[in-house]
Amino acid sequence: MDLNIIFATMNKTSGDISELIKAHIQALDPYAEVIILFPQGTGLHEEIQVYVFTNEKVDFSLEQQYMDARYKVEIQSGQSLSLYTYSKEEWHQQFSETPIYQRVHCEGVCL
Repeated sequence: MDLNIIFATMNKTSGDISELIKAHIQALDPYAEVIILFPQGTGLHEEIQVYVFTNEKVDFSLEQQYMDARYKVEIQSGQSLSLYTYSKEEWHQQFSETPIYQRVHCEGVCL
């Protein structure tokens, strides 16, 4: 199979998933910041990492709402997701010196 066709398919799939994620997260919180890390490899079966940063304090109830949105996206797209939900304050204060913080902000796609 031609590599251009593979990459075009991946880009379309990535765009479709991004739109689904954005729609479901914004339905819960239109002010949430969403950053996506796509898998490093070329396999579409790998999990996409979704980071949601909200102005609200993240409690169990709020986290469950985001998990429900995650499941809806997974069902609609057939793509497995990892979802990480943080308050913006907590994320910047507690994680700013970590490698994942750097990776999210350098390699992530902001929706």
